[in-house]
Formats: sequence, structure tokens, C-alpha cells
Amino acid sequence: MFMNTLRQRTGRSATAVLIAMMLAAFAFVFIGSTLTAAPAHALCSGSSQATGTWKNTDPNTNSVTKVVLDWGCADQALCDTSGHCVYPAGSIRVFGKCHPTDCDWGSRRTFAENGGWESATYKHSWATKSVWVKPYQYYGRTYLRVWVHTDFTPADGRQDYTTDVWMLK
Repeated sequence: MFMNTLRQRTGRSATAVLIAMMLAAFAFVFIGSTLTAAPAHALCSGSSQATGTWKNTDPNTNSVTKVVLDWGCADQALCDTSGHCVYPAGSIRVFGKCHPTDCDWGSRRTFAENGGWESATYKHSWATKSVWVKPYQYYGRTYLRVWVHTDFTPADGRQDYTTDVWMLK
């Protein structure tokens, strides 16, 4: 019945009409699958007030003395197979109090966290240091809050501790 209706409406054989329809559908699928959208671009531009070199407001600190920060954009997500995602942002270089010169912990990639924080992890043979940074505005000045949790290995035997320091450029 369908074939008779096609023949009556088009004046062509139903087979020819079906072949034409199949070719049109194939062309639509082929062209549609090869066309792609333009790549997305980051919404971030310029640099953040947080980017730069920061020094502890307490010159007598026994903690972090200086941070060199490149505040990132976090415009991509990296997800594992279980759906846990991280958002790479910028980079950080931390200096801790040592004598006679401060200890350079090295540079690490930062990851965007909830609440406007960026975090990085430093793994040493004796401890893991989780560093979190966030800029704050007070009385017209920008401060950098640096929160560090030190988790010593069981072999080291020392008590874990946390520091919370404020920095200015």
C-alpha cells in the first residue's frame, strides 16, 4: 500500500523514491557527523590581582615566608573514570622559613576549589603539605590568605599541624 501511494504521488517507482530518500538521509548523517562546532575559548582574560609575589605580614614567622602565585583561570576539567574531576588553574611557588635562607618548596600547579580558593600539594619523604590560597579585600588592600596543613608520615612521628598566614605584595 505504501509503495502504491508513493507511485501515485510522485509518478516514479516506489523503489526510486526510497533510494532517493535513503541517499538523502545518508548525506544528512554524513555531513552532520563531519561538521563540528568551533572550539570553546576561555572566559578568563587578563591577570588577577592575586598574581604576583606575596610576603608574610609577620616578618618573624616560622611558617611560609613568601609565595609566588600565578592565579589561574580553571577553564577546563580533568575527570577520572569514576567521575571525580579537578580543575587545573595556575601555579604556585612556596618558600618556608629556614636558616640561613628560606627553603624553596618548588613550583606546583594549583587547582580551583570551592569558595574561591586554589590549592596545591607538596609531597616530601617526611610529610605531605596541602596549601590553600585565597585573596581577600580589607580596607582597600588585597591580602593573600595562605593555609597550610602538614601531614607527617607515621615514620616521621611528629604531630600534624596547620598554619594560617596572611600576606601582602
